[in-house]
Amino acid sequence: MGEKLASITLQDNDKTSSHEMQESPPSTKPPSADSVNILLKQALRADDRALLLDCLYTQDEKVIANSISLLNPSDVLKLLHSLQTIIHSRGSILACALPWLRSLLLQHSTGIMSQESSLLALNSLYQLIESRVATFQSALQLSSCLDIFFAGVADDALDENQTITPVIYEDNDESDEDESEDGMETDEGSKEEEAVDGLSDIEGSDGMSE
Repeated sequence: MGEKLASITLQDNDKTSSHEMQESPPSTKPPSADSVNILLKQALRADDRALLLDCLYTQDEKVIANSISLLNPSDVLKLLHSLQTIIHSRGSILACALPWLRSLLLQHSTGIMSQESSLLALNSLYQLIESRVATFQSALQLSSCLDIFFAGVADDALDENQTITPVIYEDNDESDEDESEDGMETDEGSKEEEAVDGLSDIEGSDGMSE
């Protein structure tokens, strides 16, 4: 009986483990250069903006470089014009598109410069970059002013929070002063009486001697 129960338990455990392996989702792996390159070519040839954005969200430098290196000249021009449109926009997609544009210009600069339409696209990109960089100086000045302002506010708050050492002033009571003065007068009176008694004793001793 014990052996049968043990065998049943082992069978149940095997079924459970196999069931869990079937239900567990497959581990997600980062896209390879080949897969991104295939998707990128499909997006460019079908003019599929959504698929192109999915490719641009890949930010691995090696994947980007390898994917762009496999493009033919016509795909290079299509990607350049697509990136030009995207870079005119703002937001996170702009940050994702910049590494792709940089790698594209580094690897295919000769082919891009040989096409007149590419020169127009590059001129447009240059003007756009210049206009956005021109705002950096004023933004930097504003940032510096804000830093100085907040530093002053922080110093003022620190001065206010510092503990102030209290000054203790002792005001003696008038009754204590009167008692001390009375004590001094009593001491002086007793000293005078002692002096008078001393003189009288001296005079008395002189009279007896005569």
